[in-house]
Amino acid sequence: MLRFFMKVCILVVVISVVPSVTFSEQASHNEVATFASMFKIKDMNVARNIVNELKRKYGIKDVTQERVIDVLAKRYHTSVEQLQKIEPVMINIGTLAPANTPWIKDAIDTSIPILAWETRGVVNARIYAGGVMGEDADILRKMRLGELQGCGCTAQGFMNAAPELSVLTLPLLFDNYKQVDCVLDGLRKDIDDIFTKHGYVLVGLIHTGFFYIFTRNDVTSLAQLKQQKVITWFGRIERTYLNQLGIKPIPIAVPDILSSLQTGIVNVDMGPPVWMLGVQAFLYLRYFVTPPVFYSPAAIFLDRKQIDQAGKRFPPGLTDDTITLYSDFMRMYEPEWRSDIVSFEKQSMVAFKKEGLKDIRFDDADMKTMRTAAKATWNQLDGDVYPKSLLEKVMQQRKKCSMER
Repeated sequence: MLRFFMKVCILVVVISVVPSVTFSEQASHNEVATFASMFKIKDMNVARNIVNELKRKYGIKDVTQERVIDVLAKRYHTSVEQLQKIEPVMINIGTLAPANTPWIKDAIDTSIPILAWETRGVVNARIYAGGVMGEDADILRKMRLGELQGCGCTAQGFMNAAPELSVLTLPLLFDNYKQVDCVLDGLRKDIDDIFTKHGYVLVGLIHTGFFYIFTRNDVTSLAQLKQQKVITWFGRIERTYLNQLGIKPIPIAVPDILSSLQTGIVNVDMGPPVWMLGVQAFLYLRYFVTPPVFYSPAAIFLDRKQIDQAGKRFPPGLTDDTITLYSDFMRMYEPEWRSDIVSFEKQSMVAFKKEGLKDIRFDDADMKTMRTAAKATWNQLDGDVYPKSLLEKVMQQRKKCSMER
């Protein structure tokens, strides 16, 4: 009897010190299907994960009827009606990504609608696509000026915002997307922390894509490539690598690439197939070299200072909870978003071949030279552009990913 009484006492103590947890039933098939249909989510596993998280974290019984803002309003002792009377938060996001590509389509179809839905319009987002706000550096400058609150950045802006993470774009670092995903997911906390250190909130980590060498002329060797007019726009790592190969590239701003190809100022570009198709740059190029040279991440991140400023209109903590909701949702949606980008990349390559673009492969000797130049680039920039410790983490995670395959 005494033993039983002691167990009860211990249980009471444990319950009293453990934070309360909202328990809820798992989502039904119909609920998941309806939610997926509402927000055009194709992957039912992704939809189920999102629905279950909304139930678990916010105690929502029916995600097709109830919304997170209702839970938050009660938590902060206010009402949705009162919150709606306050000037809504509008998150303006600039991006180079062309319209009608998965980068933009997935955001417009899914991530932005769910943010507006879950907050009943208290927090909204708007995308300025296709480079209308300039290239990534311009977008970051406008964020500092308060004209934009977020960037859907290619690796160019990714590296400007968090320079250490340029390590992810080293030449010939990754073999395939499965390896990339494993490294990004395995180092996600480190990546989040780096963005936080620089004053940003990372809400989405996806792909710009693998960069292939596209050329107007039939270039079958490195020696011939050196004779071409090669663009550089991607940053210091790209320039360093090209220099290691003995190539003197021509710097061109991203918005000027298309006109430079049209006029013949340059005749070689390195870029992701989805972008080359989206802006129709492939029309001025006839060949592409495989395998690809660089991997380029893409990130959606917000200015922490502006978010905090906007949050002053609302009960303290509410905006943080909303941004956390958005980040959680985006993270769970990332597998589908990344998959859409990879699928579109494959479709782009098929479309190129149908349009007459031909696949070129350098011989083994040239590939060995390219790998040697890649390692020389890693060594040259190690401890300068990125910390040596971060490269070591990436390499350790890459090795771990290879062992798990």
